[in-house]
Amino acid sequence: MEIIKKEEPVFSQVDGVEEQKPKATKAVAKSSIKNTFGKEVPEADYFFEGKIPSGFVGTCGKPVDREDLLEVFNKVFDPADNFLFYKSLDKEVYLVIVPIKNSTTIGEFNNSFAGDFQKHAISFLNEGSVNVDTLRAKLKRIIPFCKFTNR
Repeated sequence: MEIIKKEEPVFSQVDGVEEQKPKATKAVAKSSIKNTFGKEVPEADYFFEGKIPSGFVGTCGKPVDREDLLEVFNKVFDPADNFLFYKSLDKEVYLVIVPIKNSTTIGEFNNSFAGDFQKHAISFLNEGSVNVDTLRAKLKRIIPFCKFTNR
């Protein structure tokens, strides 16, 4: 995550003259999203109007890094389609984030708001209780809710 510092001007009047004094800088975290290969992908491909929602990392977690789960994911979803696979930070909840081009629920035709994105949650009872066969079955249930123009 990259930190960007913004300076906001503060105006004060001294003897009728406006002076610009720099206010203390505050750090603003810039989120980046990554595909199943760990490469950064453009936010505009996933989030309506290209705006990543605030709190994305806290809510959606981080990209899945378990090789066995990624192997199953990449067999169900073609890596060329660039679907994202994230895991919640504090629960055994996985998110599949669908690119806008494959989305059936995000777009102007659905009255989407800036930052909206199509996601599907998959949950398991306990930490480490993910069974790859169950994961595969749950991932396959997502396919009917996506559109594929090249197939």
